[in-house]
Amino acid sequence: MENQEVEMSNSQHSLKWGAILGLISIIIYLVVYLIDITLLAKSGVGIALLVISLAIVIYAGRDYRSKLGGYMSFKDAFLHAFIVFVLAGFIGTVFNYLLFNFIDPEIVPVLIEAQMTNTMKAMEAFGGGSTDMMDEMAVKMKESYTLTGQATSFLWALIFYAIGALIVGAINKKKDKEEEF
Repeated sequence: MENQEVEMSNSQHSLKWGAILGLISIIIYLVVYLIDITLLAKSGVGIALLVISLAIVIYAGRDYRSKLGGYMSFKDAFLHAFIVFVLAGFIGTVFNYLLFNFIDPEIVPVLIEAQMTNTMKAMEAFGGGSTDMMDEMAVKMKESYTLTGQATSFLWALIFYAIGALIVGAINKKKDKEEEF
C-alpha cells in the first residue's frame, strides 16, 4: 500500500513539475520570439535551454526526494525525471506547432533562412556543400514545422529524455544506509 502511495505521489509530483517546466519553456520561447526569433536557430540558445531544463528537473527530483524523507531509489528518480521531461516536451511541442502554424506562420521562412545560414557556415568550415544538398535540406527543414514533423521530432526526443532522465536519476538517487543492513 505504501509503495502505491509513493508511486501516486511520484506521478502527481512529476506531472506538476512537467507542467511547470513546460510553461517555463514556453515563456523562454516567447521572450526569444519577442527579442529575435532567429536566436532559436542558434545552438547556444538550445544549449542554454537544455541546461535550464536539466537544472529544473534536478531541482524537482531533489524536492521529491525530500518529500520521501531524503531517500529515493534510482528507479523512482529516473521515472520522476522521465515523466517531467516527457510532459514538458509535449507541452513545448504543442506550443511550437501552434506558434509555427497558427499564431505566426510567417516566422517559419525566417527560421529556415537562419538555419540555412548557420548550416552553410558550418559546411564551409568543413569544405562546403552542394546546392542540391542545400535545397534538399531546406525542404526537410520546412517539413519539420508541420504536425508530422513536430510529432516525429517529439518521438525522437523521447530518446534524449530517457538519457537525461538516466543522468538526473543518477544524480538524485540516494540510498538509505539503514535499509542496507
